[in-house]
Order: sequence, then structure tokens, then C-alpha cells
Amino acid sequence: MVDCHAMRETMPLLLTESLDHSRRELTHQHIESCAECAAEWNGYKETWTLLGALPEVDVPARVREKFLDAIGAGDVPANVVPFRLRPAAKWLTQAAAVAVLAGGSYYAGHRTAPVKMRETPATLTSIQPASYSIAETRNLQASAVSPDIQGRPNIHNVEFVDADAGDNKIGLSFDMTSHVTVTGNPTDRSMVRLLSYVLSNESSNMNPSRSRAIEWVKHTYSDPQNADPEIAAALAKVLRNDSHEGVRISAIDTLKTLPGTVTPDTRQALIDALKSDPNPAVRIKAVEALANITKNGGLMDPATLDTLRAKASQDDENLYVRVKAAEALSSISPQ
Repeated sequence: MVDCHAMRETMPLLLTESLDHSRRELTHQHIESCAECAAEWNGYKETWTLLGALPEVDVPARVREKFLDAIGAGDVPANVVPFRLRPAAKWLTQAAAVAVLAGGSYYAGHRTAPVKMRETPATLTSIQPASYSIAETRNLQASAVSPDIQGRPNIHNVEFVDADAGDNKIGLSFDMTSHVTVTGNPTDRSMVRLLSYVLSNESSNMNPSRSRAIEWVKHTYSDPQNADPEIAAALAKVLRNDSHEGVRISAIDTLKTLPGTVTPDTRQALIDALKSDPNPAVRIKAVEALANITKNGGLMDPATLDTLRAKASQDDENLYVRVKAAEALSSISPQ
């Protein structure tokens, strides 16, 4: 049996994404199967979120002077630049605070004398663990599995496991093909993350085709109320990696319709497509999408302008691509 205390000690590292792949997967699997550790994990995440939302506060002058006296620094020379907390430093501060809380909780739980704490109003709300999580692998206790098998799921790659012959426990490991329907609001984070994975998944077994999936995403997320940068990032990945030009064109057409989701990554994906995509139709669509950014109020950055100018004057470029690039330049002005 996995030691819950050891798992909980790795949770601060899990928050900061400092665990290697195997330990991260093992920790997630344990959290899914252990209600107490799931509650502990939710507490860590709540604390992390609250620490990130706290305002930055200057060090009080009295504390600053006491610290400088203690290290023998005295007055700070005029040529010393004052330290300003950067986002990365704040992130490290969050991690340190969570680690301190974790350590304090561990030692407080192992003291022989009771610890008295002053009561303060609580503002945290309990977050229930997800009832179903999509994972590549999962370890379950038999007591957590319903004895009723619904339908006829395809079970294959079966392996019988008996790690300890003396503990009166056995294991059954297998792969299973089942059909899952997930229903939710388009802005639900779980739905956005699932759709992003489906769009960027390079599996050849995808049904319906990726083009049809992109069209469905376009219909749903072109609504400004549903726009999400993560969907745009997934489409940028499709544009970079898919081998079918029709899919790449669909990705660009959908990117053009997603309001308020232009990021440096998606813009760079369009620039790369215009520079080097082997299909001229994809390059034409990239020109239109880049020009559309300015029409929707976005900034036409110097890299985009340079790329359009180069394409408009490139002798060996497709004539229609050159014309579209020139038209785009004539309709915009540098910001």
C-alpha cells in the first residue's frame, strides 16, 4: 500500500511541476483513489490560489532597518537598485509558503502536546474532487468499482498481478475501450482542456476527422462569450504539425474567427505558415488571417510586417500569394 504521508510530502512539488513523469503519474493516481489525500490536495491548490492573489506589500521601514543592522549593512548605498518582486519571484514565494505550510502541518500532526491556535474567520470553500478524470493509466481499489459491467466493453492486454502472495490481495491489469460522453458549458475548464487535447492529438484513429472537429469548434468558440486562448493554442499546434493541407486551412479559418484570442504563439504560427508552408493555399490563408488581426483591432507587429513585405516582393513566390500580401500591406498601417 502506498504511504499517504510520503504522497502528501510530494504535493508541494506536484504544485510547482517539479516531479518527474513517473512520480507525477503515481501521485495523481493515488490522489484519485484516496479520499483523504484528495482533500489534502484540494487544500494545497486552494492555498496556492490564495497566495497568488495576495497583493504585494512593501517591507515596513522598521523591519527593513532591523534587518540591515543585523547583517551589518547599515544604510543602503545610493547606487544600489532596490529589489522589486517579479512574477517568477512571487511564484517561488508561493512555493516556499506552501512548503512551510506543509512542513508545519506535518510536524504539528506529530507533536505529543496539543497545539492551540487562535480562531480566525475562514474564507475557503471546499472543492470536491472530480468524480471522473481522464488519464492514461489509473489504479483503483476493487471496492471503488461497481460490480455491474454495463454494455460490452472491449477488455484486452490482460495481466494478472500478485505483488505480495501473503497479503491476500490480487490485481488485474488491462486496457479497456469504452465510450464516454462529456457534457458541459463551452467555457468549463474541463471541456476546454478536453477539446484542446482532441484537436492537437495526433492519433490516426480520430473519428470524426480533424477537419470536422475544427469546424465544430469554430461554430462553438467563434462566439465572443466562449472564446478561449487555449483553443487557439491547440489550433496553432494543428497548423504547425498536421500533414494534410485541408486541415491546416481549416485551422487558419477557425483562428480568424476566434475573437480576442490572438497570442504571440498563434501569431507566430501564422507567420511560420506564411514563410514556409509548402502549399500556396495555406500561405494565402495565413496572409488573410494576419491581416484580419489588424481589422479586429490587434497590433500589426514588425515581424508580421516584415514577413508580408518579403512575401509581396519574393520573385519565386506564387503570384496570388504576392498579390494577397500586397493587398494586406495596403490595408494596414504600422502601429
